Amino acid sequence: MQFKIGLSIAGSDSGGAAGVQADLKTLTNLGVYGCTAITAITAQNTKKVSSITELDCRAVADQINSTIRDIPPNAIKIGMVYNKKNIHVIKESLKSIRAPIVVDPIFAAGTGARLLLPDALDTFRTELIPLSTVITPNHSEAEEIVRFRIVTRGDLKKAANRLKNLGAKNVIIKGNHLYRNKLTDILLSAESKFLEISNDRLKISEIHGSGCNFSAAVTAFLARGYTVASAFVLANRYVQNAIRNNLKIGAGLAVAHPALSFYDDANRYTVLMKLRAASEAVETLNRFGELIPETQSNLVFALPDAKELDDVAAIKGRIVKYGEGALCASRTVEFGASRHVASAVLVYMNSNPLMRSAINIKFHKYVERIIKTGFEVSSYDRRVEGPQISRKEGLSIPWGIKFALARNPKAEVIYHKGSIGKEAMCIIFGEEPSEVVLKANRILKKLSIYLDR
Repeated sequence: MQFKIGLSIAGSDSGGAAGVQADLKTLTNLGVYGCTAITAITAQNTKKVSSITELDCRAVADQINSTIRDIPPNAIKIGMVYNKKNIHVIKESLKSIRAPIVVDPIFAAGTGARLLLPDALDTFRTELIPLSTVITPNHSEAEEIVRFRIVTRGDLKKAANRLKNLGAKNVIIKGNHLYRNKLTDILLSAESKFLEISNDRLKISEIHGSGCNFSAAVTAFLARGYTVASAFVLANRYVQNAIRNNLKIGAGLAVAHPALSFYDDANRYTVLMKLRAASEAVETLNRFGELIPETQSNLVFALPDAKELDDVAAIKGRIVKYGEGALCASRTVEFGASRHVASAVLVYMNSNPLMRSAINIKFHKYVERIIKTGFEVSSYDRRVEGPQISRKEGLSIPWGIKFALARNPKAEVIYHKGSIGKEAMCIIFGEEPSEVVLKANRILKKLSIYLDR
C-alpha cells in the first residue's frame, strides 16, 4: 500500500485535542501519513490557554520547505497561523504547490483565547484565502471574515459567495444554526453548487477539537483522491462520530475523540478473524468429539475491554459432535452468541484482563487426571452454591469461576463435577483462541491414549 501524505501547518495543543495533535490523529485514522509544521506552541488544557509561544517565521518556513522538498504532500491543511509574518512565509512556501490546500480559520480557542492576532486578519483574508482549495470556517469565523452577521439562509449563502469572491475555490461553513434542533454544514463548490448536511443537535455545550478534526478529515480525503463534495460528506460523518464519542478527560470542555470507533472496529475485526481461524482448527482435530459434552461446546473470544456478553464473540450454534470429530454448527462467529462460556471469560477478565478466550469441554475421570498433571487447575462444587445462586439463571458460572479463581488465580482449567440436572464440565482458558485450542488438543491426545487401552 502506497501511503498518501498530508501536511498540517498549525499550532501545537499541549492538551492534545486540537492543532497538530488532532490533525495527526485524524490523518492516521484515515490512512494518510501525517507531517507537520508548527506555527506556535500553546500551553492549554480543557479549561484555558495559559500561554502562546510564537515560533520565528523562518523556523515555520524551514519546516514547510524541508518537508515538501523530500516528502511531497498530497494535500495540505493550514490551521492556526497566529501572526502576519507566519502568513507571509506560508504563502511564499506554498505558492507553487499543486496539492489541494485546506484553510481552516483558527481565530479563537473554544475556551476563548485569541489564536489569531487582530492585526493579522486582513493579511489572512488577502494572502491565505486565495491559496485555499477549500476554506472551512465555522459560523462565527465566517462572520468575522465577511464582516456581517449570518442569521438567515440567505445570509449564509451570501457569506459563502463572499468567501469565494475572496479567492477560495470551495467554501464549507460549519455549525450553522438554521434550524432549531439541527446544526447545518454547507458546501459551496467550485461549480457554484450548494450541498447541505444537517445533523441533530447533541446535548453538549461545546466540544474542543471538532473543527480541527473536520478540516483534517477533509484534507485526508482530498489526499486520497476524493472529490471536494465527497470529502465534505465523509468528513462530516467522521466528526459526528468523534463528537458522539467525546471524552471528558479534564475539568473543562469535552474533547472530540475520533479514534474510538476505529479502535473498536479494528478490535472487533481482529477478534472475529482469530476466532474463526481457531474454530476451523477445532474441526481438524482428530477425535475432538470425545471432548464435546451433551450440552455441546463453544469457543469464545472477548474484546480487550469487554464488560458484557455482547462484547464476547462466539460460534453461532456451538460446536457439535460429528462422528468422532467435531463440526461447527455454523461457520458464523458473532458477538453475543454465547452466554455460559462468555460469562466465564468476563469473570476471569476481572482479575486478569489478558485471559480473553475459553472453550468448554466434557469432564470425566480421565480428563480430571490429565488436567491435574499438565495444567494449573481449580474447581468449584455446584452442590454448595446455595439456592440464591442456583435458582437464578446465569449466576452459577460467574459464582463458580470467581470461587475457583480465589483458590488458584492462575488456573488454566476450571471444572465442576455437576449436580442434580447439571452436567459436569471443564472450561479451558487462554489469552487467545489459538492457545485455547492447543490446550484442548494436548488434553485430547492424552485422552486418546486412555481411551485406546
